[in-house]
Amino acid sequence: MASCVSENPVEQEESCCICLHHFSNPVTLCCGHSLCLMCLEKSFKESLSDNHCPTCRAEYQNSEFALKLENTTGNYWKATIHDTAKVAPQIDMDRKDEPSCSARGQIGCECPMCYTGKDVADYADCIELEISDELSKYRSRLTPVMMDIQAKIELVDDLLCKTKEKEAAVKTANTDMKAEVKAVLEEMVELLRSYSTAGMEFLEVQLKPKEEMLETSVQTLSDIHRQLKETQLQVNALMEEQDEARICKEIPEVEKQAARLIVDPQKIEANAENVANINMTHMCEEMDHRNSDLRLKLGAAQRRLRNILNPSEVTFDYETLHPCLVLSEDCKTVSFSVVKQPYPAGPQRFTNYFQALSSQSFSKGEHCWILEAEGCPWVLGLCYGGLPRSGAESGLESRSAAWCLMWYDNLLRAYEGGRETPLKRTPFFQKLEICLSFNKNCVTFSSISNVTGAKTRLHTFNVSFTEPVYLAVRMMSGQPKAQITLCV
Repeated sequence: MASCVSENPVEQEESCCICLHHFSNPVTLCCGHSLCLMCLEKSFKESLSDNHCPTCRAEYQNSEFALKLENTTGNYWKATIHDTAKVAPQIDMDRKDEPSCSARGQIGCECPMCYTGKDVADYADCIELEISDELSKYRSRLTPVMMDIQAKIELVDDLLCKTKEKEAAVKTANTDMKAEVKAVLEEMVELLRSYSTAGMEFLEVQLKPKEEMLETSVQTLSDIHRQLKETQLQVNALMEEQDEARICKEIPEVEKQAARLIVDPQKIEANAENVANINMTHMCEEMDHRNSDLRLKLGAAQRRLRNILNPSEVTFDYETLHPCLVLSEDCKTVSFSVVKQPYPAGPQRFTNYFQALSSQSFSKGEHCWILEAEGCPWVLGLCYGGLPRSGAESGLESRSAAWCLMWYDNLLRAYEGGRETPLKRTPFFQKLEICLSFNKNCVTFSSISNVTGAKTRLHTFNVSFTEPVYLAVRMMSGQPKAQITLCV
């Protein structure tokens, strides 16, 4: 029988010598040795002890034993149950491979494993019961774990589905962006190819007259040279001729032919001078004009490219500029000019007020821009493209389809639908941020400190836009150094 003998002498004294566990209904033999009553009876019935003490082999009669140890062992084991419970986890670890029943260690246990020395295989039912109970406990612990795992699986499935949708949307957007960028880049390549081809054709036209004039001179001189050689041969032949009659007949003809072959060096030199004097200045002027046209077209293509890559990209529209406003090369600054510019008239150009609109319109998304005004009072904001270009109603602050702030006479005002809302009085105001949100249906204006860069919200318009909007600026007075710049 697989068992452990206690190292505690008290426990050894209070343990049965047959089952090696604490006594169950203990009895004492005449020789003084004690053991379980059931173990003794079973030993007697199986003729294992033959009425002899299992320890010292002293003979005894069936009636010669007493139950005097029952109270002693009961009190001892009751006193030690509490101490045993304290070290039970360690004992369980030491005996994890030892089969036992759930009642082991309790007084009065009648499990065969507790008072017999039979093989472990004889107690399969007890072991199966114990294993079944333990499995139930483990399974009950796994239930919340399984529920937690299932919840996490559902969460991951939901996140995976959403992430796949975002991935598909991003791939579609990227494909569209690549197609748009490719189209713009191909347009720029075509502009350069056309510029190169047209420039070379124009240069060819300008250089052709030089070549033609010199080719004519070369051809003329070559003809004269050939004719002179032929005449020379005829003269040499006549000089060797012996027939006087023939000589007299052909001499007049040779003289006439030689007289016709007159070389005019001045005429030849004059042609060479004409070639050298061909002026290519107009070629330079033409190429400058073509360069300017190319820059404009490439600039427009580049701005479209920037608009694709940056949906908030904004520049001023040359076609909307008032004649007293001058646009910078990067189309981000408008400056006042005392002299009116000779801009071509057009339906988009402002004529009454010093105003300009952006080249881009906006109908979705989130956008923020920073504008910096210097040297003039101003009106900055947004409007629909239908803003009149002339007349009293073309003023940005006077239209219903405009949302703007005005800084004039050190007073900041908000305008919506032509209605004025005074905000605050401030003697200096330079940078303004305009944030447009189509998701929130609002336009927010904030000031930006030139010293700290801190932002202060000034005013918010709540608007449900019904058509694309344009960034709009106006100078309230014409000052020589006045300008408005798009910083972002």
